[in-house]
Amino acid sequence: MKSNYDVVLHIPSLKGGGAERVAVEIGRYFSEHGKSTAFFIHHSQVAYDLPGDVDVIVARNSGHVQRVLEFRAFLKEVRVHTVISFLPYANLISVLANVGLAGGPRLVVSEHLSYVDFGSVGPKERFKLALTGYLYKRADGIVAVSTGVADDLRQRLSASAARKVVVIHNPCYIPNAESTRLLHDGSAPIVLAVGRLVRQKGLDVLITAFSLVRKDNHKAQLVIVGEGPDRGALEEQIAQLGLNGSVTLRGFSRNIADEYKRADLFVCSSRAEGFGNVIVEALSFGLPVVSTACKHGPEEILEGGRYGTLVPVGDPISLSAAIVTALRTSVDPEVQIKRAKDFGLAAIGRRYMTVAGFAT
Repeated sequence: MKSNYDVVLHIPSLKGGGAERVAVEIGRYFSEHGKSTAFFIHHSQVAYDLPGDVDVIVARNSGHVQRVLEFRAFLKEVRVHTVISFLPYANLISVLANVGLAGGPRLVVSEHLSYVDFGSVGPKERFKLALTGYLYKRADGIVAVSTGVADDLRQRLSASAARKVVVIHNPCYIPNAESTRLLHDGSAPIVLAVGRLVRQKGLDVLITAFSLVRKDNHKAQLVIVGEGPDRGALEEQIAQLGLNGSVTLRGFSRNIADEYKRADLFVCSSRAEGFGNVIVEALSFGLPVVSTACKHGPEEILEGGRYGTLVPVGDPISLSAAIVTALRTSVDPEVQIKRAKDFGLAAIGRRYMTVAGFAT
């Protein structure tokens, strides 16, 4: 651990996930542009490769209050120019740790999640969201990963905090992905989905939809890459629908590039998304995309259907019909790739550099 850092990226873990991958890319950008960089995380497991000069500091405490006090002590001990925190829990700890801290760092919080289901959450989550709305006014900058998330945030924040909200998309474009496509004979088209095995991702709807797709194309295969608590329920659903030979739950992968390379079609079946990193990744490989029109990211990425097919949320019949049509329809990979480049690290990294308080 150094005595000072230009940037400390605070996130609960680097075990895997969309926000985590974004944090790693932003950390890489800062490091490559001469900024001394560190991660402050709560769990020691790291699923991503980090630049050698980026430090990883793991919290010793597990309690909420203890984590606030530990992060505050860290900021007193080490000179930090800017803290950028990711996800609500780390954001709250970062803000609370900075309250009344003389000479504290510039603080930027980032929101990667949608709160469209705010009315349906329990009292604990309601309290956390209310606390978030109150505390965020203490931040120097508030990053929202999509216009929809920004609009949602502004509705929950005070006028003074709302003015600090800026939209910075996630840097998910994969350079030169199109040159490494793995071709197959096309006799068994591969439909790919990537995401945590949780209800939000709508994989139960996708599996139901795929059972209908198989009636049209009995050779089609569905590959789902990701891990999560719903694995058992999804495995049971697959068995009940007689799809054991045609649906594969691949689990978490550190490098899912090969899955994109083999796929013929990418599907996002989410009930809600803050952005939709995997859609941009799929576009990087020139893949056609079918996605639910969930709030907030997919419609923004696909520009209302210009770069993919949008279907209603939670509708397996519409989803299956869109998949069948997409498998029969060709798209221009170069058009898809050009759109993906709009979400490249170079431009997005510069925006993070600016919000972090560094000249660009």
